Amino acid sequence: MNRHVVIVPDSNGEDCRTGREPLYFAARGNLMPFKPTYAVQAERLPYTFTPTIHLGERRIGVLFLHGFMGSPLSSRPMARFLNERGFFVHCPLLPGHGSYPDKLYRVSHRAWLAEAEEAYQLARDACDDLFILGHSMGNVLAAHLTVKFGNVRGVAMLAPVIDVPDPRLRLTKYARFFLPWYYPHKSKRESMQQLVRERVLDFDPSIDFDSPEFQEQLPQVSRVPISGMYEMVRMIEMGRKLWPRLDVPVRIYAGEEDNAAPPENAREIFNLLPGRDKELTVYPDVGHELMRPFEPIHMTVWQSVNDFFMGQLHHKEPLTAK
Repeated sequence: MNRHVVIVPDSNGEDCRTGREPLYFAARGNLMPFKPTYAVQAERLPYTFTPTIHLGERRIGVLFLHGFMGSPLSSRPMARFLNERGFFVHCPLLPGHGSYPDKLYRVSHRAWLAEAEEAYQLARDACDDLFILGHSMGNVLAAHLTVKFGNVRGVAMLAPVIDVPDPRLRLTKYARFFLPWYYPHKSKRESMQQLVRERVLDFDPSIDFDSPEFQEQLPQVSRVPISGMYEMVRMIEMGRKLWPRLDVPVRIYAGEEDNAAPPENAREIFNLLPGRDKELTVYPDVGHELMRPFEPIHMTVWQSVNDFFMGQLHHKEPLTAK
């Protein structure tokens, strides 16, 4: 599947990819994957890892899909782990992602769906058998691809989401018309202030977060477009319609201390899945980024996902969603 993305200037005169839905155009043709018009660090760009060893005669692939305000950075170490065990692994960069959250301004969830579909086609064309691995909102994209296209051997979900972490996020449907930005650094909640600090330092560990110079920049680099938050809510709502239709083997992994996608999300999704080949694992004292090396449990998660994929390869025929 190929598409052509038309880039239109936004109200600030900057290039943007989508936003208000009329600004996004996807035409069949010779199409390139999403290429950001803003600076993105190399490790946050899309990756494709081709295996040097092979799992028998068939080429086995994994499509990795990151979440809201995430990037391929968070999955690279796990992807290399799977690649070293014979898997082809591909992860796209969703439009508006890979930099500070202000780049989500006027980016529609339809752009994320289109990018995921193109990534699916790339991985599907490269492999005989395909698994999908999602993180957070990326699991909704995984469900969308599996239900729409089928021909997926299994789905592994990391910290899936079925509900907004804060009920006030539902108000973004209306607030986006008169409040363009949310400034999380102004929140009185200590957990939100800590999250802002963690996000900024994860983006650039060399930043002196408490310096007066950076504190002047903080409103600009941490602001989140209300419209982007609403598009995330729309994706979550879309997922509610997809989970009961996701009839393929599924493994769900969640952290008990996940504030972004509390484990109740994983339990509810698990109960909605119609298939019998499904398992849920909830790890104590683990947060949202359970697959990243700074989480002590990460190697257990990596190995479990690898074992799940390898186990499914014993089935003679691919399983598809209905």
